[in-house]
Amino acid sequence: MAGDRGDDLVVAGMRPQSFGTTSSPYDPVHRGTTFILFIDSLIVLFVIYTLVQALLPSGLEAVLGLAAALLTMNWLGYRKKATICYWIAPLIIGLAALFFLGEALLMLYVGNYLFAFLMIWACFGSVRRVMTHFHPGFKHAYHNTTEIIPDLPLESGEMYAACPTCLAVLAIRPGMLHSSDRCPHCQNQLVSDNLAAKYEQE
Repeated sequence: MAGDRGDDLVVAGMRPQSFGTTSSPYDPVHRGTTFILFIDSLIVLFVIYTLVQALLPSGLEAVLGLAAALLTMNWLGYRKKATICYWIAPLIIGLAALFFLGEALLMLYVGNYLFAFLMIWACFGSVRRVMTHFHPGFKHAYHNTTEIIPDLPLESGEMYAACPTCLAVLAIRPGMLHSSDRCPHCQNQLVSDNLAAKYEQE
């Protein structure tokens, strides 16, 4: 029995089926970011179209065609994990985040609070995708390099665990975890409310 348990081990907090068809736990994050990059590239293309139409209408077709080609090449490169696209992608997502923020402020000014909320939510989501690129685990997974995990000194009662959201390696005390505890890297919950309530009842 003990010899069979090794096949059931997964990254802490992740569902076993999450890794059934992927070679890395960061692959789903990359796929999600690739989709966001596609949407945000269309938004950036729309912004370019609006600006060029207002400032240089005679060169609209040339500029728009060049921008569309470059954005498409970047998206395809990022999808295939091309090195040159690693920082270009978050730059494009960041530009889209600025657009969302501007739209949110405009909607707040005119009193359209629902649309403002949606734009703020989209801005926040884009910023989180940008910050993902600063995470060393994601960076190593994207470039297919080996991540060197530092030898964290453990105190009495501590153990190693991975954040269920960003997979950062943390030193924790399992018996002291609470639903209010947050990952220092991504600021998401380390323990769900349901899981914390279950162990508090026990």
